[in-house]
Amino acid sequence: MNTVAPTGGGRTPAPHVPYDADRATVFAEVLDGLLTGYPYNSATQLHEYFGGRTVPRPYGASCAWQSFEAGRLVAERTGAAVEHPADGRHVAALFPDADGLTVLDPYLLHRLPLRLDRAAAEDGVVRRAVDAYPLRVRADGSPAPSRVRATWRLDDDAVRLDYLRHSPRRGHNVLSRSFTLRPATRMVRVPPPAEEVRPLLLHPEQHSVSVRVVHPGERLMGEVVLPLAGRPTGVRGDAALMIGKDNQGAVSRPGSAAFGRTADLVADAVGVPYEELAGFLLEAAALHRAAAPASLALAAYPVEDE
Repeated sequence: MNTVAPTGGGRTPAPHVPYDADRATVFAEVLDGLLTGYPYNSATQLHEYFGGRTVPRPYGASCAWQSFEAGRLVAERTGAAVEHPADGRHVAALFPDADGLTVLDPYLLHRLPLRLDRAAAEDGVVRRAVDAYPLRVRADGSPAPSRVRATWRLDDDAVRLDYLRHSPRRGHNVLSRSFTLRPATRMVRVPPPAEEVRPLLLHPEQHSVSVRVVHPGERLMGEVVLPLAGRPTGVRGDAALMIGKDNQGAVSRPGSAAFGRTADLVADAVGVPYEELAGFLLEAAALHRAAAPASLALAAYPVEDE
């Protein structure tokens, strides 16, 4: 989500605070806690900004709010300064220090913090790659973890994040997301004012509402999606429009055993019955329909297996 208020300047000089084992542990613990306990949920901000509802924390939030929470939790435990740069509708959390940068971006599902040490630069560029969820399996049974690659250019302080995951249908890794974060786009108010948030919740790119989890016990990813194309009214019958996506990226529909397994996984991770979670998505769709202009055109949600 783009909630950026550009500063127009470069990165503030980092405080002379060393990156040590204690801080590394905090970053890792915060990231893992967010991945398994604060899932990506694109319906939450619709409830908050159009429905006036306070959403329980286990339901999670959109990518920007996941990054805001990362910044808040790290600051509480370490006092570390945080920046929230944006690329389009995406926001991450960057923590500069005397020796480099640490990146936390829960939306991209990286399993370890992305630590970028200035001393590791080659030709003015620092590169790092770590495993990410989902942890998929190839056709031959071998593991195929997702990956996040970070590239930090020291000349302009831009950080590029590429998220790749294995496509069982294609038989190889594919680039799923890519963002470039620049110092001049860091936010000056977190969260931003409601008048800036509401129009962004109705952006044409927001063509579904969904909850995506990493189950804290099984470490499997699952997602339940309600497409917004066709402008569902949010009535109970619209639950038939839901789509499930399992850890391998296979798509399922309500009424199938596969959908039942995915729905159960997602609901168990959030800690509520599936019916309650489905109602949450349906209500968000109704709020979106009521707030969006009639002229808003939304693309159909892709329903093929990954």
